[in-house]
Amino acid sequence: MFQDPNEKDMIGDLLDDSFEAEKTKKSYSNQRPPALEIKQYQKASPVYQPKVYSPQVQHKANSYDLDLRLTKVPVQQSAPNSALKAKSYDCMTQFIPEEETSLDGDLISKCKDQNGARSIQKQFQEGPVAIKDLIFSRLEKGFVSLSKDVFGNYVIQNLLENGTPLQQQKMLVILQPHTQQLAFHQYGCRVLQKLLQNAHKTAEFQVLFDSIKGKVRDLVIDQHGNHVVQKLIQLMEGDVSLWVLDGVEGQINKLVTNSFGCRIIQKAVSISNNHAERQMRVLNEIMKISQELCTSQYGNYIIQQLLKDGPEVIQIEIQQIIMDKIEEYSLNKFGSNVVDCAIKCSDNKFKLKIMELLLSQKNHPVLFVRLSKNAYGNYVVQNFLKFADSEIQKEFYLKITNNQQLLQEIQQSQFGQYVYQMLTQKLELEAFKL
Repeated sequence: MFQDPNEKDMIGDLLDDSFEAEKTKKSYSNQRPPALEIKQYQKASPVYQPKVYSPQVQHKANSYDLDLRLTKVPVQQSAPNSALKAKSYDCMTQFIPEEETSLDGDLISKCKDQNGARSIQKQFQEGPVAIKDLIFSRLEKGFVSLSKDVFGNYVIQNLLENGTPLQQQKMLVILQPHTQQLAFHQYGCRVLQKLLQNAHKTAEFQVLFDSIKGKVRDLVIDQHGNHVVQKLIQLMEGDVSLWVLDGVEGQINKLVTNSFGCRIIQKAVSISNNHAERQMRVLNEIMKISQELCTSQYGNYIIQQLLKDGPEVIQIEIQQIIMDKIEEYSLNKFGSNVVDCAIKCSDNKFKLKIMELLLSQKNHPVLFVRLSKNAYGNYVVQNFLKFADSEIQKEFYLKITNNQQLLQEIQQSQFGQYVYQMLTQKLELEAFKL
């Protein structure tokens, strides 16, 4: 078996140290002074002899530790005569595998163990009514704490899903005072979503909704609370549109900085079509920062949605912004997605303007070449070639083929070659009489 020479040298050095230590040990023993002799007429008394930690003893301990490390056995090191005791784990609840299916002991603690939580979920889901009643009664006092536990929240969701109507009603009564606390919690928000789903189309749903409604402006910008808002939007559909707009208005700047905030804005815009005045307030707030959103990691999705489904006046305004900064956006990782979306969703009038910008001779090299040679810009050119109308494509091919210098320039770049290949393939597939 091949052995690393460095490793061999290291082990050899250790063996050499051991040999030197053995020599030191012998010389040390020869030079040690004779022990004091106690004369018989003196009264013998106990003599305190402190422990001596010689280099030989220390070296022996280190060698032993090295042997253990080489065999991958963990070594617990402690200082000599240390008063510190080893850590004790007696206080932690541990479950023996044979007892995982047992319902004895503290079930609340057992639900906070991964295997214990799975066992209880399975027994509650598949067991008879008597077992379900037993599990429910034993866990009742821990519903709130389990809702916020990494494993316990799954048990609570299981009870909400598979419990009897009476049990579900009782859980609603117990958890309802803690809805705001659960809404902002990493695991509690999952339980609250399940609770809202169970209570939907019942009288209790309005009680839950009212307890959350006052925190909507905080929920929409929270990484956990926003999922609760999205669940409410899904359940209430158009009835919740004004409530969501109340939470979004005036907070667009805060919401666009993260993915969950942008999801709320997208849904708020899409469900507020029946409230044109309120919708336009939000859209005007978005358009004030639209240029920043075009190159934003998350905000670019809002602009893409408006290009697809927004009012026509908003679409025209965004298209004009793109034409004014087409090079800046096309060379940007996120901005290029916006330009691609605008090309896909626009009419021929906008595509003709894009073609004019691509082939304009105002700057050298022309924009077509600069974009084709860029890691992101080449996709914009390819999408234009792909989604342009056949007449526009024909005109574009004529202008490109009549200027061979453009083709030569893009061939010199790795990304430009992708555009060149697409052009040649189009010329071969399309029956243009150029």
